[in-house]
Amino acid sequence: DMVVALDGESERLHRPNLREGGVTLSRERTEEIGIAAKKAFGNVAAGNSILVGIVLAVIGVSPENLVRAAEPGKEEYLKKGFEFAARWNLTGIFPVSATAGEHRKFDGNQALALGAILGGCQFVAGYPMTPATSIMDYFSRAASALPIHFEQAEDEIAAINMVLGASYAGVRSMAATSGGGFALMQEAVSLAGMTETPVVIAVSQRPGPATGLPTRTEQADLDFVLHAGHGEFPRIIFAPGSIGEMIALTRKSFELADRYQIPVFVLTDQYFADSVQIHEGEIPLDVASREYREFDGNYRRYRLTGDGVSPLTFPGLSEAVVKADSDEHDEEGKITEDQHQRVRMVDKRRKKTALLRKEAVSPTFYGQKDAASYILCWGSTKHIVKEAAERLAGEGISAAVLHFGQVYPLAPEMVAPHRLEARRLVCVENNAGGQFARLLKSELGLAVDRSVLKYDGDCFTVEELYRALKGLF
Repeated sequence: DMVVALDGESERLHRPNLREGGVTLSRERTEEIGIAAKKAFGNVAAGNSILVGIVLAVIGVSPENLVRAAEPGKEEYLKKGFEFAARWNLTGIFPVSATAGEHRKFDGNQALALGAILGGCQFVAGYPMTPATSIMDYFSRAASALPIHFEQAEDEIAAINMVLGASYAGVRSMAATSGGGFALMQEAVSLAGMTETPVVIAVSQRPGPATGLPTRTEQADLDFVLHAGHGEFPRIIFAPGSIGEMIALTRKSFELADRYQIPVFVLTDQYFADSVQIHEGEIPLDVASREYREFDGNYRRYRLTGDGVSPLTFPGLSEAVVKADSDEHDEEGKITEDQHQRVRMVDKRRKKTALLRKEAVSPTFYGQKDAASYILCWGSTKHIVKEAAERLAGEGISAAVLHFGQVYPLAPEMVAPHRLEARRLVCVENNAGGQFARLLKSELGLAVDRSVLKYDGDCFTVEELYRALKGLF
């Protein structure tokens, strides 16, 4: 509907995406606003708030609501924006209808942080890296009011090892990072796998390789997270697609990490991390409880059990000596090179995957169950795909949507009710290689018929996805 161009490159890049009848605030206009801000307030940077005021006027926000919602000290900036909108005849040209009642708004990283709090997280460490930085910012501000300690480490290697240390000591813990930072955490991820230390790691994706496009979005790190850490050990990967899902699955991550003594990953991306959404559903605010068990001096940290899950306790709770080592070990945690013991321990860890499949979160379904075509998606594409499918349905094209909030491990029971082998399958992803489509093939034997991929640094728009899907159906 509207492009606000702060420089010539922004205008050149985004003006072609403007719909017919849309409005552009050109670079000349925004420069004019900067001059006005300097003259009126002595601060060129106030022009940014003036621009926000213009946008609010365009969508029909009343001056009364504007002042009520403004941050202290910013009211006059926003009012000046309303004056510019009136002068340029922009007031209310794209009105947005308000819904009754109060609504909660979150960006994706705030929802992730809330989910961690509700999951009983008490220690968070990280090193700032876009687009995960605001997770750390949230905890640094919340730490004074909540029983949570936040540590900004000197680098990502230190951060993840702090998290593992806190978890070993008995505190639910989380690290937050993006692709380049996660690359530095690989040895510690493998350490968590060997020591069976519960840990939650939030990985907020951006385009790579290397620095890539640090302020843009992509879903290209699924393979990376799936195979993170050398050696073989179980893990869970969640990829929430909505605010409610982000809160619930992040909370669940801590419970599952504890229960199965594994790393659990919450995979998000810049688009979801920074997008503000309205959440209208209820949010259960009960904080997950944790059971602390005591053992006598005969405690065996890695006792062989039928399901591969050993009894877990922490140093100082009882007479039990809790050993942990990165070398292969016996049931007590003592280093061993015994080949038979090695096989038993590898098999023990691998047994957990069968349990994880039984607990797998089923995908969310939208549309008609008898649709001949299914659109498969994961993570942040959820709402975009759903809206594009609704537009197709309005034209008589029936295509159901199946959104996966858990992308690993996958189990046949997750999709059995949908008889996907009898459907035409299209997979929508923000990457170049169709990574989730490959995972569906390797995990479930499902071969998608077509993939719709985007990897230019932007999320899909509903319009472009609708056109791409219409061309396939």
